[in-house]
Amino acid sequence: MPVVIARKFMKNNFFIFRSFRARITFFLILAMILAGATSNFLVYRYALHFQFEQLREKLMTIAQTAALTVDADELQAIPLEKGGVDSLQFKTVSGKLARIRKAIPAIRHIYILTRTEKPEVFKFMADADAGKSNEGPVTFPGDEYDASKFPEMINAFNGPSADRKLDEDDWGVFLSGYSPLYDRDGAVIAVLGVDMKAQDVYDMQKDVHNRALAVLILGIIFSVFLGVLISGGAAGQIKELMKGAERIAKGDLEHRVKIKGGDELSRLGNLFNRMSVSLKHHMKELERTTAEKERLVKEIEIASGIQRSFLPDFAPKIPGLEIAALSLPARVVGGDFYDFIPLASGRWGFVVADVSGKGVPAALFMALSRTLMRSTAAGALTPSDAINHANKLILQDSKASMFVTLFYAIVNAGTMVFQYANAGHNPPLYVTDGKDNIVFLKAQGVPLGISSDIESATNDITLKKGDMVLIYTDGVTEAVNSRGEQFEMERLEKIAKGARHLPAQGIMDRVMEGLKSFVGTEQQYDDITIMVLKVM
Repeated sequence: MPVVIARKFMKNNFFIFRSFRARITFFLILAMILAGATSNFLVYRYALHFQFEQLREKLMTIAQTAALTVDADELQAIPLEKGGVDSLQFKTVSGKLARIRKAIPAIRHIYILTRTEKPEVFKFMADADAGKSNEGPVTFPGDEYDASKFPEMINAFNGPSADRKLDEDDWGVFLSGYSPLYDRDGAVIAVLGVDMKAQDVYDMQKDVHNRALAVLILGIIFSVFLGVLISGGAAGQIKELMKGAERIAKGDLEHRVKIKGGDELSRLGNLFNRMSVSLKHHMKELERTTAEKERLVKEIEIASGIQRSFLPDFAPKIPGLEIAALSLPARVVGGDFYDFIPLASGRWGFVVADVSGKGVPAALFMALSRTLMRSTAAGALTPSDAINHANKLILQDSKASMFVTLFYAIVNAGTMVFQYANAGHNPPLYVTDGKDNIVFLKAQGVPLGISSDIESATNDITLKKGDMVLIYTDGVTEAVNSRGEQFEMERLEKIAKGARHLPAQGIMDRVMEGLKSFVGTEQQYDDITIMVLKVM
């Protein structure tokens, strides 16, 4: 209907629009402007959404990593009152939060909140700025916080989350990420939050908006130029172009159109002929690019074989100890790895690690981490010594903004003493024969490659006959089914309890069967690595 009205208006009021050339020029320019504006708007919206989602993922990752450093027992021991800032537990926890904030300059605030009787009201447990002013009100343990404007903070008790929009509280406008904190029984006791200034998001949106506006203006200019260029000429010349287009569409790239004259259509005819030549050239280039792509695929397959060669061919034979392990990358190559390291005096080192990210970058960082860990393990007396030294070497050698979580244990084959240290990795499950309870082998430490001061500590247990230790990466517990549900720790615990009487390989098979049954046909999105140690 608007087109009909426009035609009547032009016919009755403007003599110039009675010509074929003027009409086709006008409608072509109008159509191109509308198409360009629409596509530009969609690209603009997509770019904003994509960058915003990337920032949310980064915040959730930082919050989850920070949550791994907090000891639940220390956290629960903090008195939730103003004087709680003077307690040893509060100073320990807030000190860790402050170090994490210092290690990641983008973080403005980092804090821990717990529930109250009111669903939307939380209480502060710890804060890197508690008791002092830093761009906002002064907080103390036990101070209440109204979370009604931040639904993702409330949802964080069910799993990692991040704000979906910017909002303001007494501290200013921030975008925040959250991660739940668990006690020894796996129950959520609090939420750890990290805040980033909203100015970064505003700057990003402004930059995308300016670029979109520039593209739109250039698109309008191009539309006007192109509309004028192809509007003139006669129907016969247009038919000649159509005939040429049909011949090209059928694959006859040798065909050339013949248009006489010196007007716009004749020049377009020349451009059409040049396009045929260019298209032929691009077809050859496409063939070359396809061959290059096939070569790259083969190289990646070779890289996958090389990466698989990094993993041990078989588990070592240690009297009284059964070992089973596997690693399944989400892509052709991945960032997870495990290793068995022979040490002096009948001792063996066991490593399970998870590099941030996926694909080729993670695989390269995995190779670096594995090599450095092996080189430091041989000369280290304790797991924490090896982890601390490997972290220094990784910080020296790696220029990429990547990190690796790692669990390292040393087993004495004679005494079955199991020493371990954790660099921000998921705590392994320790199941004692004849008992239903599961112990999480937690240890202080942050991922390697983030900070030079990781302060890892060595812990130890003595394994007895029938005991089992299950070490895994977060690709197991965070595997997702078609309904968007995660596998989570509870399912892994249940399988571990039910399979504790089986040998190591049987336990690992049960875990993989349960994982495959849960995920179904859903695509694997993260690397999966499992290691099982069983005392026989």
